Amino acid sequence: MFKKSKFSGIDFHDKSISFATIKMDRGIPVIQDVGRNEMKEDIITGGRVSQNGLLTTTLRNILSEGRLAKNVHLAIPTQNILVRKITSLPDIGENELAKILQFQIGENIHLPFENPIYDFVKIGSITPIGLEKKEIESVTEEADELSLDDLAKGIEQHIEGPKSELLLFATSRSLSRDLADACKSSGLRPLTAEIRGLALQRLLIYVHPNWLKETEMILDVSEHSIDIHIFQKNWLVFSRMMSVNQNDYFFAEDSRMDGDRLKLDEEILQQVESRMEIAAASDEDLYRSEDSYLNKIVLEIERAQNFFRYSMNERESEFKRIIVTGNNANQVFGPLKRRMETERLVRMDYSSILAHNFTDKDLLDSCSVAIGLAIRANQK
Repeated sequence: MFKKSKFSGIDFHDKSISFATIKMDRGIPVIQDVGRNEMKEDIITGGRVSQNGLLTTTLRNILSEGRLAKNVHLAIPTQNILVRKITSLPDIGENELAKILQFQIGENIHLPFENPIYDFVKIGSITPIGLEKKEIESVTEEADELSLDDLAKGIEQHIEGPKSELLLFATSRSLSRDLADACKSSGLRPLTAEIRGLALQRLLIYVHPNWLKETEMILDVSEHSIDIHIFQKNWLVFSRMMSVNQNDYFFAEDSRMDGDRLKLDEEILQQVESRMEIAAASDEDLYRSEDSYLNKIVLEIERAQNFFRYSMNERESEFKRIIVTGNNANQVFGPLKRRMETERLVRMDYSSILAHNFTDKDLLDSCSVAIGLAIRANQK
């Protein structure tokens, strides 16, 4: 009975995996274990699992150590998903919208995947100014009885009529299958796969239930990339990964990192006259590199905000808060908070769902997505 109440989440990155295991205690998730494994090679390249043997062996070892539950939920990497708001379809029921989407995907709606999986949710309706109520009722009533072809033709006829506001989610069927197969080969039982932003939303429902109710951003920072998710009134409306490789900023071509200090190469050391000069040069280079790294993160935040405001017609929207998480959260949160004084930057407090003997608190932000996945529990 105890084992059946435990569930795990696995978050896949190009060169690492993060995982978390929770136990459901009277309907409340309690974090039992979290971890992060670095890989020697990229396990995902070109939208496919490229190192299936390495991934399978790693998962099997973690399972044999008792750190993973058999039942797992998986995250699809953000660079392999698409979230799009669509407002061009008529205001009809979801069953009819599903038929129209089936017709339009590949024709008018193009997805960046050869073999896509997609789903959608209707979040509202948009009524043009001046449209009479009787006209709206007529469009809706007709839609319930139309065939797929009739619905497709009717789009043009009702082009000025009321519109559905829906969110379309899509990903690669091939990658999803690769990840599931690796888990099955290692002895795990994958239950679901989902978008990383939705896993973080689920986590916040438990640790900060009043967040994400307005326009808010989650900034998930790792060594090689930044995931930015924008929520509006609890709906995920924007999700994108930007490559920002920390190593490009903190490692010079002729230098290497030793501990937490930037240490110059031996050839350069011989040219420096004193240890004081070495320390000063190291500090100056490190400061410049860190400054450039933070500038890049701030730039990506501003780009995402501007895209949301101007490309998604949300010019009046103000961001309530920016939630910082991810493997590099400890490193960037303080400097970002000082730099972005007009924004409210916050971090998650996991204390309400931690087991009493939990010790790896420094890994919580690194495994936040995996925790949100594990909280799905027995959902299939």
